Amino acid sequence: MSTDSRDIARLRKAVVRLKSIAWKYRQSEVVQKALFRISELASSARDMSEFYPALHAIIDELMMAKNFFVCLFDDTNDMVKFVYFVDEYDDVPSNEQFPAEVLRQGLTGYVMRNSRAFLLNEEDFKALVEAGDIRDLGSPPVDWLGVPLRSGERVIGAMVVQSYTEDVGYTRADKELFMFVSQHIVNALERIRQREFMREEIARQTASLRDINADLEEQIVERKRAEKLSAVLYAISELTNTSESMANFFKQLHRQIGLLMNNDNFCVALLDDERKHIRFPYYVDERDTQLVDRRPLGKGLTEYVIATRKPVYIDEPAYEQLVKQGKVEGPTKYYGTRPTQWLGSPLLVDDKVIGVLSVQTYNKEVSYKHDDLELLNFVSQHVAVAIERRRNADEVRRVNAFLEKKVAERTEELVNEIERRKKIEEKLFYDAHHDALTGLPNRSMFTERLQQALNQKRRFPSHNFAVLFVDLDRFKDINDSLGHSAGDEFLLEASRRIGECVRDNDTVARLGGDEFVILLNLVRHIDDAKDVASRIIEHMRQPFVFGETEHYSGASVGIAECKSRNDTAERLLRDADAAMYQAKSMGRGRYVVFDESIHKDLVASLHREAELRHAQFDQDFVLQQFDLVALEDGKPQAREVLVRWQRGDQLLTAQSFLNVAEKTGMILSLDHWMLTRCCEILSERKADVPIYISLSTKHLYKLADVKALLEIIKNAGVSPKRLVFEFSETELSDNSKRQLAALKTLADAGVGLALNEFGRSSGALQYLLNYPFTHVKLDPRFVSETVNNERAGVMVRNVVKLCNELAITIAAAGIDTPEQLQALREAGVQIGVGKQLGEPVWLHSKEKQEVI
Repeated sequence: MSTDSRDIARLRKAVVRLKSIAWKYRQSEVVQKALFRISELASSARDMSEFYPALHAIIDELMMAKNFFVCLFDDTNDMVKFVYFVDEYDDVPSNEQFPAEVLRQGLTGYVMRNSRAFLLNEEDFKALVEAGDIRDLGSPPVDWLGVPLRSGERVIGAMVVQSYTEDVGYTRADKELFMFVSQHIVNALERIRQREFMREEIARQTASLRDINADLEEQIVERKRAEKLSAVLYAISELTNTSESMANFFKQLHRQIGLLMNNDNFCVALLDDERKHIRFPYYVDERDTQLVDRRPLGKGLTEYVIATRKPVYIDEPAYEQLVKQGKVEGPTKYYGTRPTQWLGSPLLVDDKVIGVLSVQTYNKEVSYKHDDLELLNFVSQHVAVAIERRRNADEVRRVNAFLEKKVAERTEELVNEIERRKKIEEKLFYDAHHDALTGLPNRSMFTERLQQALNQKRRFPSHNFAVLFVDLDRFKDINDSLGHSAGDEFLLEASRRIGECVRDNDTVARLGGDEFVILLNLVRHIDDAKDVASRIIEHMRQPFVFGETEHYSGASVGIAECKSRNDTAERLLRDADAAMYQAKSMGRGRYVVFDESIHKDLVASLHREAELRHAQFDQDFVLQQFDLVALEDGKPQAREVLVRWQRGDQLLTAQSFLNVAEKTGMILSLDHWMLTRCCEILSERKADVPIYISLSTKHLYKLADVKALLEIIKNAGVSPKRLVFEFSETELSDNSKRQLAALKTLADAGVGLALNEFGRSSGALQYLLNYPFTHVKLDPRFVSETVNNERAGVMVRNVVKLCNELAITIAAAGIDTPEQLQALREAGVQIGVGKQLGEPVWLHSKEKQEVI
């Protein structure tokens, strides 16, 4: 053989091998695809009825499987079920079950019995039959291939393909393939069966849960019904206490029962106390809207329930039967329209029927049940108790109302008496702590509040406060000249003005007369108190209007600051009072803050007052004379006599003791003594010049005091024209009728009248116009300003011109320098007195030789 022939032969063998390998790969690929499809089928098939036909189609692609079946063994009941069966000749219904003992005698049982795969032909089949290993249980096949289905070591069934024709046969390769596929089929079956088992278990548990849920829903419905019933019963019980009346009680009862059943037609019937009539205190009816409220007992449905003492359900047949038996009268207007259904339950209290609770319907679509009757009966028991409780409560309420009325009537007088006494006590307390005129706190309440402030000071040292003592100027003049009514109006207006100057937490009190005190609580500095005092002074300077006239007053304020935790109310009031008197002595219309010097002056004033009370006029007082000379030539035109107090080696001026004399009331006696001495001087010198005497305005308030002055002049035998009475401008009250009348009396008697200290206040010109003054004496301070103050000079010239036109003699006091003398001469002043015009002359007592 040549080389080419050998190569060709070798190539042919290679081709054959390659074809064999390619066929094996194709077979392997087919098998792999089949296995993959089986795996997918196990996941996608919804149940076994879908799985087996699809499995049959896959097996049919691997080999001829026109006749194919699968049987499964159930070891629990020892049965074999053909879960899938397709055969040309034999017809076994799917899911048909056979006893395992019978099936074991056939070929399929043979495979399951031996747990091996068998490939048999027709001869093998006959041989097994003849050997007695199997029985002929079906049509004999030509070729038969069966494999066991194993799950672990246990045979769970068998899978078989068979052929009845010669042209279709199976090989050993088919057997191996069938065995290989069978294991995957078993896995797929297990998965599907497991899924079906889980589905069945889920369905079983779902059904069980559904049954449980149904039971729970029934229990919930029953529970809700019970809760609703309990709520209704509780509401009915509460209605006994909350309802305003029985009508409201029945209305709410109707609404509550409506929550349990249909009660479009509802009625409450009650027996009266004599049990001969039925009352219908509440009813709602669709047909009968005007039933009688009360009727005698008859043979209605309500009476039937009362007679039987039992709850009844009456429909149309039952109603007809009761009518036939004569227990109920037929339908009449007396008993109302006949209902289609009627439920009635007796209201029992202590086993005694007191009435009936009923519902009814005329609508055949509304149907009452036996449960509704039981429910109405159950509710009626509680309703009966509630009605009885309500009746008792109403009775108790009625009795209580009667008793309360009686108690109210009997205690009304006592209450009125208590109220009256309470008001009296409150008024007494108010009156005891407030001023009757102004309504301000009085001394008692002010002292209490001042003590509270002191207690605060002791607890909190930083708590500062001050006391202001306010005295009104010219109050006595207003009161004496205009009357007490005007004085009261003045005090009311003054209290209002003072109240406007303080804060709400401050206290303004009236101590009496024209004296007010103020507690300034919580002041940061004494300057705060000074500001309040300034406001008060400014407010009091404003005119007071009485009718069509204006009157002017003022205020002097003393301030005492609490400086120590050990201060007392008495000390603060005393110091504020002392500071106020210091302010008055300095010219009024100002404030003074208390210091130790004032305290020393106060002590000295007290000593001075005591000494003054023991002084003897002729022994301890002397007169000092000043000549009032003409400014042009220096000749004496008049004399001014002033009193001085000789106290030991000291000679005190009038300013140092006249205020004390005013305070003690000695001023009138002192003025009388001084006038008497001046009259004696004038009587000894017949042709001498007139004498100026400074008197207190206290002589002008009473006509008796004016007459006392004129009596002294008359007794001395002196002409009144030789005397000129000086009254201080600051002590006069403008438009004071009493002062004006007193001055006119003196003027009519011939006494000269001089307006002293002219220029200290703003109202001086009014005195020139309205009062009968014949002389004017300029104040020394006003005089001192004429030299350096051009406006003062102009005013002096105008006053001189006015006085000349009014025939008033004008004099100047306190001319101490040549410049002042020259300025006054140029202004036209006629006479004057001062250091520049001569020294004073002492006038001794009449026992001694007088030197002029």
